[in-house]
Amino acid sequence: MPETTEHVAPPTETGEAPLPDLTALFTALAATNMPGAATPTPSVGSWRARYAGSFRHYTRPAPDVWAAETVGCPECGGKDGPWTVTCDWHRATLGCPCGAVVREHGLAFSEIWLVLPET
Repeated sequence: MPETTEHVAPPTETGEAPLPDLTALFTALAATNMPGAATPTPSVGSWRARYAGSFRHYTRPAPDVWAAETVGCPECGGKDGPWTVTCDWHRATLGCPCGAVVREHGLAFSEIWLVLPET
């Protein structure tokens, strides 16, 4: 079987010129802050929305295998809400009508963001 060789153009000076600045920027954004130091990004207040319907958490346990689980309330077992979704941009919290608050639901921020209606 003949080998195939992919020809890729070498980097150019124009393409490499911004790399040091980009490296410094992403390093600063990814760094943990020292106590009392200002954050590299501005703080943004949390937001709250109501959502009637179910949330599904998707996982990929193996290559080419997807699984989905509907998030339910640990107190009443409800799965359709209406949920009160609160997010501080790091963690999303689901509030059930029964009064229970769910934080350990395993949902990614993007999974919640995609299903919420525009307000």
